[in-house]
Amino acid sequence: MNSKVAELMHQSEGRYLRPDELKTLHAYVEGIPRRVRLYQVLQAKEQELLDRVMEKFQPMMPDLTRQHGRLAWERCRRDLSMVWRYCCMAMLLNDEDYLRDKLLYWLETILKSFKMRDQCQPAYKLMLDSLTYSFGAEESEMIRPYLLLAKSMLVN
Repeated sequence: MNSKVAELMHQSEGRYLRPDELKTLHAYVEGIPRRVRLYQVLQAKEQELLDRVMEKFQPMMPDLTRQHGRLAWERCRRDLSMVWRYCCMAMLLNDEDYLRDKLLYWLETILKSFKMRDQCQPAYKLMLDSLTYSFGAEESEMIRPYLLLAKSMLVN
């Protein structure tokens, strides 16, 4: 559930929702069908997006395997996939807090500890740039804020 809606429910316990609170709840609920439809499109094209990103990213980082071991590219793709999936879920929930709390704070710490923030930056830029090739305007518009949040926390 969206953290703002959950907080609204918590704060209104034992009383009726005020008109402004009902408006907030209504707006959230009204957007669910659209977000579900977009989520399904984003899910279906994940591999296509990641293939495109990895194809362009690998030549940019020829020393990644030497620096981080033979599993470096598998881990990179896994991490990008994980970020993508959490961004999609955050879009579905319409909740940036979900993305921050469930993934980004943790992954940010990992990237800092392994000193990989600079190395990962091109991958997130490529991911953002690839949206228009893999998705329509509506899908790109809905997922972009979550990817921008991920990029700003993880590699900027």
